[in-house]
Amino acid sequence: MRHYETIFIVHPDLSEEETTVVVDKFSGVLADGGAFMVKEDLWGRRRLAYVVKKQNKGFFVRFEYGAASAAVTEMERLFKIDEQVIRFLTVKLADDFDLEAQKEAKAEAEAKAAADAKAREEAAAARAAEAEAKKQAEADAAQAEAQAAEAKVEAEEEGPEPGDEASDDAPEAVEAAEAAPEADKEQG
Repeated sequence: MRHYETIFIVHPDLSEEETTVVVDKFSGVLADGGAFMVKEDLWGRRRLAYVVKKQNKGFFVRFEYGAASAAVTEMERLFKIDEQVIRFLTVKLADDFDLEAQKEAKAEAEAKAAADAKAREEAAAARAAEAEAKKQAEADAAQAEAQAAEAKVEAEEEGPEPGDEASDDAPEAVEAAEAAPEADKEQG
């Protein structure tokens, strides 16, 4: 088993679904040939450096895999037959393909990606909870402020009218309230 990389260009006029079908078709050809897919990159629609089969754009796809030469030969034969593929190139990266090492590396990469995704989700949940708590605190503060304003308005409405006996006693009540803490300090 050898280590290969194949880049092919799919016709740009195909829809996303049709492009996905073409990519899956060739990925399946490799899988049927006993290949191990290391990486499948969809580079998307890009402008070509020069016109190829009357096209100046194409959808680029990159496969990195380990396979026997028979699987690669079959895939390239199908590339030549399929009119939806406008250009392809296969390069042998190495003579040896360590399948176990690649499986371990792929599993580690997937585990790290899952852990990163979980950490991002937890961070987003924490930010959302913090925002909710801040929003609740602002709402509580606004409610307390509104209640204080309402109480002040009610106190002003119910307050003593000028000329009442209560208004004459008010200065004396203030003096008595100020004297009470002083008396407590002297006793304590």
